[in-house]
Amino acid sequence: MVCNSHVRDAALHSERIDTHAHLAEKYSGLQEDAALYGHFDTTAPLNDARIKAEGCRVLYGIDPGSHLLPDAPPELFRAAAELRKKGAWGAVCHALDRAKITRQITFTSTKPTDATLPFAKAPHNGRLAWLAYIDDGANGHFEYPCPDFNVPGFSYYRQLSELFGELKTMDDYLAALDAAIDSWRSFGVVGMKTAMAYTSGLAVSDPTLGEARQAFVRKNDMTLADFRPVRDFAFRHALLACKRNALPVVIHTGFQIWGHSTLAQSNPMLLHPLLVDPRYKGMTLVLLHGGNPYVGETTYLAGMFPNVIIDFTWIGWVTPPRFRQALAEWLAVVPNDRLCWGSDSCGPESIAGVDSVIRRLIADVLEESIKEGTIDERYALEFVENTYVNTPKRVFGLR
Repeated sequence: MVCNSHVRDAALHSERIDTHAHLAEKYSGLQEDAALYGHFDTTAPLNDARIKAEGCRVLYGIDPGSHLLPDAPPELFRAAAELRKKGAWGAVCHALDRAKITRQITFTSTKPTDATLPFAKAPHNGRLAWLAYIDDGANGHFEYPCPDFNVPGFSYYRQLSELFGELKTMDDYLAALDAAIDSWRSFGVVGMKTAMAYTSGLAVSDPTLGEARQAFVRKNDMTLADFRPVRDFAFRHALLACKRNALPVVIHTGFQIWGHSTLAQSNPMLLHPLLVDPRYKGMTLVLLHGGNPYVGETTYLAGMFPNVIIDFTWIGWVTPPRFRQALAEWLAVVPNDRLCWGSDSCGPESIAGVDSVIRRLIADVLEESIKEGTIDERYALEFVENTYVNTPKRVFGLR
């Protein structure tokens, strides 16, 4: 591969905004993490162990090999323990600085409070912003309905009432949703997020308000059949509230990292009816994970709809070969102001590890695309500037 030094330098060293990280105010020790990786039974630990190994090389200059394992060098665990003495926020800041992440978007719930806003009281000086999960406010639970979620006596109505207070009617529920979403900006929330791809799926029916009211009136006796018109009407109502507040909607698509729902229900093409519905015209939809493995479908949607953004969070470090192919396709087909990316990290080692891996992959694909004549150096540099900073600023209204 012919090295284009300007493009590679921009990809590897430019400051960026991270659109997706699972921050928490307490982290386990690295040795505790490594103890979980003695045996890989699913994709998640396999990839976590690999990305944290890269993070260790970046943060501590110690190479544990391709994967972080329990028999990693003892000095590695000592270095990680020393970093954690800075506290969770101090450790996160150290990793963010190392990764040249100037702004970090993380998550809160439908009804944000100080308890649900990670590091809200930390001296973050505007470095953090939040996406509000709608799933507890629409589904009643982050894992409902899903084959793995089987809680005896689970009541959709009771879960909603515990979140919003007494809900006598469907109209009370919709008013509570409006009040919550209208308050988001005062908490630093910059968008709505849903993982419904992994529970009820991306196909959203279009019930009437009358149908939703009729199902809701059953309250604690609502069945799964009753859930659908209530949930789908509420979700569509939330979309309109986001449009009213100029908030983007971030939607998990593709590979299901938890749960055992069918992959077919997470195909981003299932969102097409929403995209052509005039009620939601102009509202920005951000497709997480590049739709992996439905990369071609994601290409089509982002290429055809100016309000669709590809967020290639996660796909790059979980399936690097597919990401190389996907990014090359997006560079060829999708305008370069319709992409952004986050780490999907959950601690200092993964923040630094994901950043390092994805920057190298981006640099490689940009150079290869220039060599093949798909793009030129100017376009590649525009891609970096847009994807790293301009597009996330525009989409999430960051300053």
